[in-house]
Amino acid sequence: MLICCDESRKVIYLAPEGDLLAKEAESMHRQVQAYARHEVEALVLDLARVRTIDPFGLHTILLLYNQLCRSRGELIIENASRELKKIFQLLRIDGRLTISQTGWPC
Repeated sequence: MLICCDESRKVIYLAPEGDLLAKEAESMHRQVQAYARHEVEALVLDLARVRTIDPFGLHTILLLYNQLCRSRGELIIENASRELKKIFQLLRIDGRLTISQTGWPC
């Protein structure tokens, strides 16, 4: 998993290196929590290398989303495939997430 923290902008950039299954999702959650002591205004989750997300991965995304909302932060999903966007739509969580196609600044 690739991670980059832009402390000046208070943004964490996170890119799983493969499918977001239980083990990878748990690792992602731990890594984000390590940065949680910093004031984070946004978490950018780059799904360019992710083809599949299992229920635990979706649960982890929702946990992070809820955590960010409590601190008035934002979860931004980048480079989600058409299939992943459909999953977000079917679960009716696409309206809660910001989904974009921009790249990493760091």
